[in-house]
Amino acid sequence: MHLQDFGRGTRIELSKMAKLLGMKFIGFNPSAQQVSLEVKGKGVTYPLEEFVQQYERQCLS
Repeated sequence: MHLQDFGRGTRIELSKMAKLLGMKFIGFNPSAQQVSLEVKGKGVTYPLEEFVQQYERQCLS
């Protein structure tokens, strides 16, 4: 999966996904395909594909 950065819309959708998972969205790195999040007060970086899989498992079931 390779997500291009389409600007603000991409970040808004990733932010909504993070909020549903109980995380805070910090940023998206399109060249590295990584999502930066805040979880329990700590910053973490997930590969985009792993983040989307976690979202699908928890929120789409």
